[in-house]
Amino acid sequence: MPRLWAYHLHYFDWLWTFLPEEDPDWRPARRAVLDWIERHPPAGKACGWEPYPTSVRLMNWSLLFGVRHRARTREDEELLGAILRSVGSQARWLRDNLEVHLEANHLLENLAALACVAAVFEWEGRDVMGGRVLPLLEQELREQILPDGLHYERSPMYHLRMLWLVEMLAAAGDRRAAAVAAPLVEPMGEALAMLTHPDGEIALFNDAAQGVYAMPSSPPVAPPGPWALPEAGYYGWRGETGDYLAVDAAPIGPDHQPGHAHADFLSFELSIEGRRVVTDTGVASYEPGAGRAWDRSTAAHNTVEVEGTDSCEVWKAFRVGRRTRPDVTEWSPRGDGFVLEAAHRGYRHLPQKVTHTRRFEMRPGRLTIVDRLAGRGRFGAVARLHLAPGMEAVRDGPGVEIRGGGAPVSIRFSGPGRLVLESSPYSPEFGARVERTVVGWRVEADGAAAWSTTIGWAA
Repeated sequence: MPRLWAYHLHYFDWLWTFLPEEDPDWRPARRAVLDWIERHPPAGKACGWEPYPTSVRLMNWSLLFGVRHRARTREDEELLGAILRSVGSQARWLRDNLEVHLEANHLLENLAALACVAAVFEWEGRDVMGGRVLPLLEQELREQILPDGLHYERSPMYHLRMLWLVEMLAAAGDRRAAAVAAPLVEPMGEALAMLTHPDGEIALFNDAAQGVYAMPSSPPVAPPGPWALPEAGYYGWRGETGDYLAVDAAPIGPDHQPGHAHADFLSFELSIEGRRVVTDTGVASYEPGAGRAWDRSTAAHNTVEVEGTDSCEVWKAFRVGRRTRPDVTEWSPRGDGFVLEAAHRGYRHLPQKVTHTRRFEMRPGRLTIVDRLAGRGRFGAVARLHLAPGMEAVRDGPGVEIRGGGAPVSIRFSGPGRLVLESSPYSPEFGARVERTVVGWRVEADGAAAWSTTIGWAA
């Protein structure tokens, strides 16, 4: 099985289905925990003892046996003794093997797990653990949570997990951890609300998939109108009738840890009347190979690909070589829409030295995108719009009519180029591959090119 599958097995996330607050299925849950303890003693580089799955497992065991079912666990002396010995062993090992080489969400999981154990269980390492962990936890939260509230890896999926971590730490019972985490809950919740479609699921920028982490039981709701996360680099619009736009004008993430980044500069997602119409690709797998390469490629996103190359050099499964940062030159929000213009130089390494500038003009019932490419010599480019599964594109002059239920949608192109219809895989969940239609505009340029794309619907 893929390593991610094995990780999830060792997380024990699935244990929550055995142990709801009412009518817990105690015997299989108990048996599973004792079986893991017996079969997985500390063992070098074994998957179950890697720092990340150890962190997630520690939090699940702590919250289930030390909080939700604390009284029941205390009545079961054999189980309690085994858990306390194992948790102590795992926590000491984790303390000495923090993922400081990876940082980002991995290190934050490590630290949150140790703080959680220290808050929940009474054991001999509790005071030492709290004193060692909390200053580093505070330092990482200060670095990883941007001033606008978004996690600095710029993945809505991992942001959702980081929000859960700070909510857990704020409520776990340790006053020192709560003082560090509680002030972040509200701004992180507001950032999540901005990156949530009207269907209640997250936008799929960078490594993101639905169904991995649960949305908050009472998720914050973003007000209608334009919105911005300027530190993160995301901008958009939310209408009162279910229209929603999110634009990615963000850097790939922290330069020292771009493992979850995609080559998606100036891409976007669009929902109309609560239904997704233009979709990002999501992610099907973290295993190296053609599928992983596709998910991260520029061609898999709603932006412009030049000369068949990616706008940043994504390679292997979690690597990025050459990269750039988009430059936002205009952000003009207004009552009925916004104007956003940004540029990136991700194709400057090509012989043609191409710069891509994109302008979004949003107003009720219409989104106009103006693309400009400036370089030297001849080069080819294609702008793609990846439609949601079930959407059919019917040619209509220099554009298409989109059919598939809901409001009628038209896509019109203006400028030099030719319309192309393709297909591509869509992965809203890990392991899923669903074919969808791609509307493209193919351009052959000599030094420069400009064209516009207008998406219209009945507002």
